[in-house]
Amino acid sequence: MEYIFGTVWKGGVEVENVKTIGANHTDLKGYCHIERNYPDNIITDTFCVIEKYQTDNVDSRCIDWYYIKDHNRYIDKFSPKQEDIEGGIADSQDAICILSEDVESRLADIEDALCEITKD
Repeated sequence: MEYIFGTVWKGGVEVENVKTIGANHTDLKGYCHIERNYPDNIITDTFCVIEKYQTDNVDSRCIDWYYIKDHNRYIDKFSPKQEDIEGGIADSQDAICILSEDVESRLADIEDALCEITKD
């Protein structure tokens, strides 16, 4: 579902609106909370629907228009990066474990070699 926010003129006054585009028609009412996730951010829109003023079907897509008020947008650019950081930390910890196991194995080989040398 796509949500496109903008403004239109209603009775000589500019008001906010939202257009929804999707496979099915929408029936938004009251206060709405829309969250969209992108690779580099999360966009959260909250708004109050005043009324649905138009509906249409174009190229087998359902389009609805609403008058809205109290629209707020929050863009979170931290959370996606936090997930990358946490994933990087986990990858680093895995690499350290693998290196640690490799070092322990080499130390055991060196100890074995030293024992062989001292036997002779």
